Order: sequence, then structure tokens, then C-alpha cells
Amino acid sequence: MKKYIQSMMAFAAIVSFASCSSEDNNTTIENESATKVMTFTATQEGDEQSTRAAISTSDSKVINWESGDEISLLYSSENKQFTLTDGAGSTSGKFSGEAEQSTSYTAVYPYQSTASLSGTNVTNVTLPATQNATDNSFDKNAALMMAKSDNTTLEFKNAVGYVKVTPKFACSKIVLQAAGVSEYLAGKCTLSYGDGMPSIAFTSEQSTSITLSGNITANTAYYIAVPAVTLSAGWSISFTDNTGNVYTRTGSNSITFNRNIVINLGEFSRTDNNLKLTLKENGKVPADKQVDMGVFNIGGTKYRLIFTKSNLTATGLAENETDYGDYFAWGATEPWYSEINNTSTNCSEWTAVWKSDKTDGYYETTCPSYNNDAEYVENGILKMEYDPARKILGGDWQIPTQAIWQALVNNSSSKGWDDGRKGYTFTNNSQTLFMPAAGDVWEISFEYVGIWGSYWSGTADSDNCAYCLCIMSDEVDAQGFFNRSFGCSVRPVRLVEVSQSQQ
Repeated sequence: MKKYIQSMMAFAAIVSFASCSSEDNNTTIENESATKVMTFTATQEGDEQSTRAAISTSDSKVINWESGDEISLLYSSENKQFTLTDGAGSTSGKFSGEAEQSTSYTAVYPYQSTASLSGTNVTNVTLPATQNATDNSFDKNAALMMAKSDNTTLEFKNAVGYVKVTPKFACSKIVLQAAGVSEYLAGKCTLSYGDGMPSIAFTSEQSTSITLSGNITANTAYYIAVPAVTLSAGWSISFTDNTGNVYTRTGSNSITFNRNIVINLGEFSRTDNNLKLTLKENGKVPADKQVDMGVFNIGGTKYRLIFTKSNLTATGLAENETDYGDYFAWGATEPWYSEINNTSTNCSEWTAVWKSDKTDGYYETTCPSYNNDAEYVENGILKMEYDPARKILGGDWQIPTQAIWQALVNNSSSKGWDDGRKGYTFTNNSQTLFMPAAGDVWEISFEYVGIWGSYWSGTADSDNCAYCLCIMSDEVDAQGFFNRSFGCSVRPVRLVEVSQSQQ
């Protein structure tokens, strides 16, 4: 039986090919008291595989009892703990323990210390909201099943179904979440047997989510035990990778889980733009000021490109995406002015309060990186210590390289000029990135505001120029370049790597 997954062997009620012999119905009497040592034979539900919650890498999809399995045997006001004593590794197991002779028995797997019989129902049972991740299987402590019998044969039937997911990347946890505030997936519950089909009714400590936690490896199937329920308001499933990033797929349509049935939600890859990165505060940038533009190939490596929603300023980010922000010389971590007087609609009339050592404005003599690659450039890229995005925002923020701008231009699902707002809009991953035509500054003159935008890249061109993304009403160009002394806009980005081997 070694060909079966060890961790699956605990769940006996899923697939059945075994029956008990007549001798299994006998009880062994240890003494003449009312309490006897009894042995019950536990069989499994059904003999058809096609509709079973069968979880195995083998063709037969058989799941066997496992040594150490325990059940609750309930009768009258009693809840007795019975342990598997024979049949480990098979589909029919014998459970032994002390109990009194009764005309009927109810059993629950796994053992529930708080469970009690109430009429024909079993109360104070728990479907756990946190389940242990098991490769190619499920948490046996969540594999609720139930049996009723008037003899010592227990035909267990499943009270839960399963959701199957296969992440293509390693995770620390997977969370299945109901969108409805009263559509419960776990908690304290009552089990009812009905017409031979167990059902779950939650009573307290309810949860609208189930968390699968543990060492979740890439390219491996995992199963989440769920009740029979319809999530009419929708659902989501999220995957937290080993760096703490959370990727979420959301289903807006209703979904129905049935007992004894597996629903396969499929494979989940970080390169899939339907799996959204859940943004969180990074550096000085809150989640609502970031936009995930999707997965792009940058120099042979796949990254999610997370941009800020607005331009960089001397102290952080512009308040709105249409705001121009501040202007920076290439390699400068602050603007050369302390204030801009920009009330005029004509940018040629704008003036600035220049800093004491920058009265010439944006000029070659005031640009520290001009003809100074030895200090400012490494392998053709602006050193991070001179990157204004990293200096001002912290975290993982940086000026986009020329390759990043080129990837955005080449691979956005749509892009175009927005004449109403005077700027350029990129669309991808169901997200938009608007970049206003902020113009530029040459010496002390503000020019072309509302006509074009020039956004620095972190990539050097020559020893006195650097690449820019240039946006105009009729063109966008990631191959543009400016003299490093010009004052240009900065739109920060951060990269979340999606490796080929662990997507």
C-alpha cells in the first residue's frame, strides 16, 4: 500500500471497495459489567470513484485508514473515544474502545471531544477554520464524516467536500474567503444525518474563511475541506508566497460546494494577470497610491511592475495622478527650487524660488552627475544612492530603467493620449497608469507643460545624457534622451520578481 500517499490514509469515508465479514459484528465482552470492550468495523462510502472526493496519485484513487485514527462513538449521553486497532493501510478498519450495549450508535470522524448526541444530531462539532497543508491531500482533522448504525458496522459518509488548488509557487498559506458576511465556511457546527447524507449547520464561532497553512510547495496539489454551501455573493482565494506577497483571484459569480465532491480551481501562477498582487504599504507609499500593471519580461526575468499612481515630489508623492509633481536633474535627489509659482495657465510665466546654490536653475554646472559617471553610474545604471525615488520614498522604489519603460510601451494592452487631462494613459492587467504632460525645466524656464512629458529613466545614455520616456499627443518613445541637467519628472516603480522556476 506504499503507493498511496501516507497523509491520505486517515480519511476512510471517501472511496470504498471493502465490506465487513460477519464476525466483525461480534462484540468482545471483557467482564460482566455494563461497559464492554467493543470493536466496530468502519467501512467507506460508495463504490464509484467518479463522484468521490478521492485524492491520490494512483489510478485506483483508494484512500485507507491510518494508524492512530480515532472516532467519537455516541449513544444516549455518551461520547466514547475509539481507536483504530486493525486495518491500517486498508479500506476497512476496526475501531476498539469501551462502551455499553445500545440499540443504535452514531459515530463521527475525526474524534470530537466536545461532541454530544442531541436526538438524531451531533452537536458541538468543529470544522476548523485553519487546516494543515498536506501534499496531494488534506488535513484529516477537517475531514468530517458521520455514520449511524444499529450494530457494530459503521458505514461512514462524508460531511464535507473539497476544493483543490495547485499553486505554481511556494506559499506559507492559502486562504479561501467567502464574499458574503454570513456565508460561513468553518466553525462550531451540528451534524445531521438526514436521509443518509450528512449535513453541516454552523452554530457559533463561525468563520467566512478557511486558511490552509504550512510548507506549501510549488507545483503540488492541496485540498481544502469545505461544507456544502453556496457562496452567492462570490469568493476569493489568496496565496501568500514566502516573501510575504499576497496574490488573489476573485470570483464574482456564485460557487456551490457539495459534500463528497472535489471542485478543482486549477493551477495558480504569479505570471497570470488574473491573479492579482495584493498591494501593501511599501516605504512611504500606501497601498492605495500603488498600481499593479501586471507581469513584464525585463532582461529575461519576469517581474510585476508596481508603479506609484502619481509623480514624485521633494517630500513624497503628488496628491493626484494629474498633478505634475516636482522636477529633478538626473542623479539629483531633490529639486533645485524650494517653491514653484505656477498659477498662470501659461507655463512660460511660471517662476520659482531657487535654492541659494542653484540660482542658475537646471544647468550643466548645477548637475552633479554631468560628466561624472565614475561616481554616479554603475553598469550603465544610476546608483541607487542617487536615485530620488529610493531616497525620498524608501522601500523598493526606484526610477524605472529604460528597459522597464520599453516593456511598458511594448506590452501594455492599450495606450494613448488623454486630451482632456493632457497626458498619457497606459492600460494593462485591468489597471490604468496616467502620466501627465508635465513638460520640463531648462535653466530657469518651465516649458511644454501640457504638451509633452519627459520622465527620467535610471539608464545612462552618454556621460552627459540619460534615457527618458517621452510622451506626446501623437507619440510615446522609451528611447528618448535628455541632457542630465534638465529638470524632468520622475514616476517611481518597484519590481516584484516572478522567477521562471517558481511562478
